[in-house]
Amino acid sequence: MSHHSDHDNNNDSTIAHLWHWSIANSPLLQLSRWMLHRGYPNTQPDALLDDADLPQQLRTLINTTVQKTKLWKSERIDITQELIAHTQDALQAGRSSDQIIQSFGNPKKVAKLLRRSTKRKRPLYWRTLRNIRRSITAAILLILITYTGLAARFFIGKPNITENYALTINAMSAPYTEDQKAWPIYKEVRDAWEDHIHETQTRQATFEKEHNRNIEDGDEAISAGIFMFPNIPTDHHDYEETAQLFRDFKPQFDRLRQATHRPIIGIELGFSTDDPTGKISMPDPNPQLNPSLINLLLPHLGKLRGFSNMLYFDALLAAREGDAELVYENFSAMLAMSRHPNHEGTLITDLVNIAMISSTTQAIQQVIREYPNTLTRDHLVALAHELALCRPALDYSFQGEIMMFDDLLQRAYTDDGHGNGRITMEGMDLLAEYAGMQDDYFQIANSRMRYATGPLSLAVTPDRKTEYTRYHSMMDTIQRVAKLGPQYMPLIKQQEDLLAEQIRIIPGVQYSLVDILMPAVGSAVNRSFHAHQEHDAILTMLAIEIYAIDHNQLPETLEDLTPTYLPTIPKDLHNPGHTLNFKHINTRDSIGYIIYSIGSDAVDDGGTNYTTKRTYPTFTQRFPPSFDKDNNLRIDQAGVPIPAEPRGPEGDWILIDITRPTENTTTQTKEPDQSPALESNS
Repeated sequence: MSHHSDHDNNNDSTIAHLWHWSIANSPLLQLSRWMLHRGYPNTQPDALLDDADLPQQLRTLINTTVQKTKLWKSERIDITQELIAHTQDALQAGRSSDQIIQSFGNPKKVAKLLRRSTKRKRPLYWRTLRNIRRSITAAILLILITYTGLAARFFIGKPNITENYALTINAMSAPYTEDQKAWPIYKEVRDAWEDHIHETQTRQATFEKEHNRNIEDGDEAISAGIFMFPNIPTDHHDYEETAQLFRDFKPQFDRLRQATHRPIIGIELGFSTDDPTGKISMPDPNPQLNPSLINLLLPHLGKLRGFSNMLYFDALLAAREGDAELVYENFSAMLAMSRHPNHEGTLITDLVNIAMISSTTQAIQQVIREYPNTLTRDHLVALAHELALCRPALDYSFQGEIMMFDDLLQRAYTDDGHGNGRITMEGMDLLAEYAGMQDDYFQIANSRMRYATGPLSLAVTPDRKTEYTRYHSMMDTIQRVAKLGPQYMPLIKQQEDLLAEQIRIIPGVQYSLVDILMPAVGSAVNRSFHAHQEHDAILTMLAIEIYAIDHNQLPETLEDLTPTYLPTIPKDLHNPGHTLNFKHINTRDSIGYIIYSIGSDAVDDGGTNYTTKRTYPTFTQRFPPSFDKDNNLRIDQAGVPIPAEPRGPEGDWILIDITRPTENTTTQTKEPDQSPALESNS
């Protein structure tokens, strides 16, 4: 038993000896000791110890202790002198070196106490700098800890794409049969039209190019007629050839007009285009694909606008040739095309529908003004009814925009199951792409910088629920203003300012999906109000024309039209509480009537058209927001915003102009009830 104990003790002593030897001879530790010595050289304290002539054990003890204090040079000298003095006193008092060493204690602990007491004596500026360094170090550690936590949350998070909105949109056409869908015929007619005009279009374009290349100074450039309809002048050198193209295409136009009265367009929307013919690139409706809804292709919109222009020109051509029925059929087809249901619900689709309605109203007004012998009473009544059916198409649903935003949320954020989540790497890629920063961003897409900065997005990007709430709050405000009227438009400005304040932490930096995807709502709502005002005006014009046929004269005032021809007189949206203005024109040069709004300057100038390069005065100019001294929107007791002074151009907004040159400007002009239109309809 004793033998084993001795053996174990020998092993322990051997291990301890090896351990201490490795500590003493380790190259790394020797290097660190050397660097420590270089950082805190003990040259002068060594000289003091040499002069003191102390025993080697005591000298080593003092030297080790002083060196471990890691104090300033002057402070180490003071401590060395103090320790030498105490040691010499102890020796003189008869104490041995071993006793002094034993009473001295652990050199490391002594050095620590000396260091602490000495630092308390240092000047204020040093203590201030020390505290600053400590604060910076703590801040760096806090940042590193926070960043580590953000990085873990960021890289673990993945979006959860559960909805396929493209399938939802396409499913709206499922209940309809093929013979109820207009798109198959639209596509066939468009393909046939491209083939029909190809040779003529090439020849006219070549002639235009050659002519404009060789024109001399002072000569005017020309345009190919095929590119100018519906506004190609009758004296244009390509007019007759272009008109003949339309006459020869009559069977296909008949099919087109019939197709416009089908219940739906019936196009199946998708995301990619592959058409080897190059005529109409069609989207791939593969239901397995589920890319971002914002990339959904709407190829039919451009085709519908093209058809609208073709029917417009065909209507003018029919009016010039006295074919009243064909004029009406073209107008009816244009209106029916704009009434196709907007299943995708996008703002651009609504704008195209409004543009087609506006184009039709311009065409009707042009035919009535320039070809007064054309449309009969029955035609006018039918057009009034069809225009009334178009009123819902003048309002925006914004459902497509809302679906696009909700779709991007599911692609950019995680989903905690309760409507909230955090931004992901995929979300940051989307932000960069839709903010227009993709060129710079994707240059580092695969670099370490992208992954290093990604977690920081959690600190500056709102969470999913916040984004959802802000966007839908804005859309609710827009829809409310659209229902209440243009005088409520300052509410949109107020909401836009609030939104901008909430989502821009760093000035000029877009980091929010709401900021990037929010449409230009002010101009969009303004366009809707503009379309409503035009719509009211054209219905009023049709009522006046029907009245004139029935009474062989124009009405004296718009009140004469109610209730037989109009249920109520349309309101002037620029002048709340007042109706549109009607004015007889009977001058030396022209005769007829106009219908006008007072415009965005809020002043009735008696039907004097405004002079500006703008297409029309805007309701944002008429109803600019006003703010109190605390920068709050001013609102009256009824909840209606109080507008600032109107900022629109001087003059009135002429909505309808049915005036024609007098037959003989040298004689007395006719009375208002004897206009050319009335003579033709007598």
